[in-house]
Amino acid sequence: MQDQPAGIGPLAALPESLFALVATHPLGRLLPRTRWVLAWLQQLDKGRLPALSDWLNGSTERRLRHLLVRSGALGYCRDTPEVARVVVQDILLALEQVELQWPATAALLTRAGMDTLRAEGRARARHARRAIARLAEQWSQRVSLWQALDEVTEEFGIAPAIGTDVNGGQLRDRAWFDMQRLSRWVAQIRELQRLLNQLGQQRPDPAQSATLSQIRQQMSPRDTGPQERLLPGMPMETQGLTRSDRISRMLPQEAAFLGHPLLHLLWHARRAEQGLLSYAVAGVMPIDAGNDWPLPRAGQGQGQGKGSQMGPIILCLDTSASMHGLAEQVSKAMVLEALRLAKRQRRGCLVYLFGGEGELQVLDNGHLTLAELMALLRASFSGGTEVVTPLTAALSRLREQAWRQADILLVSDGEFQVPAALREQVEQAKESLGVRLVGLQLGYATALHAMRQLCDPVHLFSDWRSLEQAARG
Repeated sequence: MQDQPAGIGPLAALPESLFALVATHPLGRLLPRTRWVLAWLQQLDKGRLPALSDWLNGSTERRLRHLLVRSGALGYCRDTPEVARVVVQDILLALEQVELQWPATAALLTRAGMDTLRAEGRARARHARRAIARLAEQWSQRVSLWQALDEVTEEFGIAPAIGTDVNGGQLRDRAWFDMQRLSRWVAQIRELQRLLNQLGQQRPDPAQSATLSQIRQQMSPRDTGPQERLLPGMPMETQGLTRSDRISRMLPQEAAFLGHPLLHLLWHARRAEQGLLSYAVAGVMPIDAGNDWPLPRAGQGQGQGKGSQMGPIILCLDTSASMHGLAEQVSKAMVLEALRLAKRQRRGCLVYLFGGEGELQVLDNGHLTLAELMALLRASFSGGTEVVTPLTAALSRLREQAWRQADILLVSDGEFQVPAALREQVEQAKESLGVRLVGLQLGYATALHAMRQLCDPVHLFSDWRSLEQAARG
């Protein structure tokens, strides 16, 4: 095997993703350029500013060093080689554009009567300033994405790698914006937050002051008689026009844009902004006020009573076709809030996503990834409803030590069958393990029969108006 030519050794140390760019770059000579790239990668990986070199113009290099600090990119390079390579690649691409563009500008200055050397220097400086300005904007966007990933890591307890094109793409798709939008929704729905805070409480000890009769009294429904509540968005009657992203209620004139070779882009933009002209629909739902958000149990509320302790949360989420639409958005918001609450309070959280027979997906906040969270937000609910598989899996987890103090929250529209064997299994778990199986009904109060066979209590989420107001905000 022949030895490598003298001085070619540094090329072998270049990362594969940068090799072609370094080898074909128009600025300077190959070996000084290679040593410059290697030196920058080494120092950036340590979180340090590289020293000035002979390969790059001193003024340009000082501006790049200042931009690294000002943009915050230097901090993200430390111990993250992927980020360091992305930063160096951005610099090389910017300098390449300078070398390709300055000769034409210098020729114009020369024809205008300027000295050749002076024209070249001014043209280089002008394009270098423009390139660094574009680089500043690009790094600002990158750092914003990396900061957003840090926030996700903090809120949901996941640790994604930063600095890759894959993560950049994930943060630019609609699922990422759905996550931010749903988080704003949940912040305005206090009933959902209160319900999650009541889950996973350790059972009170006998020394607590609350007696069994007091607990039963506080758990009893408040009988205020039958009521009716207007539900915007329920397809029972048409009440005029509005703007939305619902294709099923879209006016025919909006469909004309969809078939146009150019205006179809406008249609997609208006749908993303929920700006399509649509029929406004609403409905009236009879509700039993006695089952609408009863008072918290004594010794359970916020985990502040004597002998109470925050336990894990198990969430069983119906993803069937009947949950499509606004109920689907509420369900996804529940998942995000449950994961965020569990991370903040250092509690375990399991999410069972169930549909038809044999359809079960599990999210565990102990090893949750960004890809799994994005997949949930991208998914569209479809299929049938079979509740045996998720509840059987959830009840099995309760026999493990780590999940023994967990409560189960079943979120569904109640459109499912309850086999007698499952009902007996749930009752046995309530008696032997002391588990609480709480239900959250999304939909009509007339479909509460199935949920009441399994859950106690059953909460009816009927605050649709505040949800739609939060969505528009």
